[in-house]
Amino acid sequence: MTCCIGIFFNNKYISIMKKIGIMMLLCMLAIGVKAQEERCPLHFEGSFYMGVSSKDLTFMGENIDFGYSPINRLSIHALAHSEFFIPKIGAIIDSNIAVNLGGGIGYQLLNNKNWRMGTLELRGTLTTSLGSSSSTYKNTSYGVGLYFYKHSNAQRFQPVIGIGFNVRNFHGNVPNFYGPYVSLGIRF
Repeated sequence: MTCCIGIFFNNKYISIMKKIGIMMLLCMLAIGVKAQEERCPLHFEGSFYMGVSSKDLTFMGENIDFGYSPINRLSIHALAHSEFFIPKIGAIIDSNIAVNLGGGIGYQLLNNKNWRMGTLELRGTLTTSLGSSSSTYKNTSYGVGLYFYKHSNAQRFQPVIGIGFNVRNFHGNVPNFYGPYVSLGIRF
C-alpha cells in the first residue's frame, strides 16, 4: 500500500497535481459562492476508482471532475485522471503512471424531482494521456458509466457511487484494455 501511495508523490507529477489542486481550490471557492443560490449549475467531484483485471493488467486511480449543467438534465464534464497500472507481476514503477485529461457528457435518467432517492446519471467520457509519446502507458480512454448521487439542499457534500465500462487504447506495446470499473467519491 505504501508503494501505491508513493507513486502519487513522484517528482514528475507533483507539479501537474499542484496545478490541478490550485484549479480545484479556486473552482471549489467559486462553486461555494454560487451554491448559495437555489439551483447551482456547477459541481465538483473527486473520486477514487479501480478496474477489474484484464489481459494481466489492473488499473486504479483518482478522478477530478468539474461539471456544468446548462439545462435541467444535461451536464458537461471536464476530467483529470491520475492513474497507475499494475501488471500481473505486481511491479509498480514510474512508467506505470498516466495522467489523463479530457471531457464528457452526462444525462440524468432519473432525477431528484421525479425519484426521491436521488439522481441516476448516465455519463460518457473521453480522455487522453499527457506527457511523452514514448511512455509505455500513454493511452486514450473511453468510458460509459452510471453514477448515483443524492441532491440535498441541506448537504453540500454528497457521496457519489459509479459503475461503468472502460476501454483503453494504449499507444505503446501494452495490449488494449477492456473492463468494468467501480468509483466512489464526493460531490460538491
